[in-house]
Amino acid sequence: MNEPYLAKLPRGFIDLRPLADDKRVLNNPHKGWYIHYIDNGMMRPTYRDKMQPGDLLEDLPGLSHLYLRVDWADIEPEEGRFDFSELDRIFAEWESRCNFSFRFCCYETSNPHATPEWVRNAGAKGFEIESNGAVRWEPDYSDPVFLAKLDNFLGKVAEKYDGDRRVEFIDIGTYGTWGEGHTGFGSGKNYPIEVLKAHVELHLKHFKSTKLLLNDDMFSTACGADGVDAGNEFADFCAGLGIGARDDSVCVKYYSDSFGYDTLKNGNFFAKFNETAPVDLELQHYHLVADGEMKDCFPFLEALRSAHATYAGFHGYPRPWLEKYQYFTEYAANRLGYWYFLDKLYLPECISGTKAIAKLWVENRGFAPAYDQFRLELRVVGEKVYPVYGSDGLNLNWKPGGQSVELLKLDFEKVPAGKYALELRLSEGDRAVEFAVKPEFVSAEKWVRLAELEVRAPFSVR
Repeated sequence: MNEPYLAKLPRGFIDLRPLADDKRVLNNPHKGWYIHYIDNGMMRPTYRDKMQPGDLLEDLPGLSHLYLRVDWADIEPEEGRFDFSELDRIFAEWESRCNFSFRFCCYETSNPHATPEWVRNAGAKGFEIESNGAVRWEPDYSDPVFLAKLDNFLGKVAEKYDGDRRVEFIDIGTYGTWGEGHTGFGSGKNYPIEVLKAHVELHLKHFKSTKLLLNDDMFSTACGADGVDAGNEFADFCAGLGIGARDDSVCVKYYSDSFGYDTLKNGNFFAKFNETAPVDLELQHYHLVADGEMKDCFPFLEALRSAHATYAGFHGYPRPWLEKYQYFTEYAANRLGYWYFLDKLYLPECISGTKAIAKLWVENRGFAPAYDQFRLELRVVGEKVYPVYGSDGLNLNWKPGGQSVELLKLDFEKVPAGKYALELRLSEGDRAVEFAVKPEFVSAEKWVRLAELEVRAPFSVR
């Protein structure tokens, strides 16, 4: 590793800004891009039929996870018989490269029985929806038989996936067409808030460790059923439980024509959630978006910025997307979620056998805070390596658009007098969380070299 050049501030201060690198794309945890790998249930091969490991993930900047939108019937085709074999295969194929997220759906336009037919045969009420000569069955989302069977299904799914580190989040999708929280292209019925809360609470009951996200169309449904005040009450209820937010419809033509530049139908909705849980924005099937709505991705970018998005995805095949939007994808990759820069360090005189109070200035240039605590460590490196600081969760205070100052109590109790390099690392378990630092200042283990320092011997009377 090259020796860093560090411009000096007043005595004791070290300017870390020359270390910054705002061009290199960082692939950090719990943020970034995702791709629809299972879309509209397993019956529909789009958009996984043209994706191969190694063909994709090395090229897509900041890829976080594969999004798996599966139907209830995909997993429980017969009551009590759960088949996770296809999901197990997908995990085995891709888990070394990325994580996963889920939506479990009960009504699709491409599957006549997204809710398994045996649920209907057990007495659950619903609606037959006819379109283009095909008949699909939509459950009554308030029916007690349906909800009891769904309760058992979510319990079994949670036994397998809740708390699994490979799963980024569960998108609450058991209500509405395609799991989007509305009943368009279906019965068109708006259910009252109590029904919406029941679906939310079933997820909360079973997924106690994995993050949950709420579609903004559930808020719209609540408003349509019971009025705007009730819709806000429902959104506040969900946000107060630590749930995040999601929108499936960025750059849909109707929204592009009817709402602001960012095309978000419920722009203020996300402010209820983004301080405490992640926001996920998904672009409309991009092959359906005309250039007049796409506008070189600027409306999508504005939506990500204004909603303080942590995740972003697109409906479509990765290769055509990257051929057209490579630079936008790179630009957004770092800014989605958190993006940490080291600005300045105050380092007092360091004496062997004692402690010293340092200060570290960190800037978050991302769209959002982090919602997972990371561990910050400092060490001094000479002939031997000595840890001098470690703390969990400081990063939760590093908010977007501002600078944070951390007081760090460095412990030189066991550090002999001598000359050392001071190094810093941020991590989650065994995975490093990278700062925006030039590679020449970063070791293979992602330790950042901050400064050279001398630990002097303590005063002694002779």
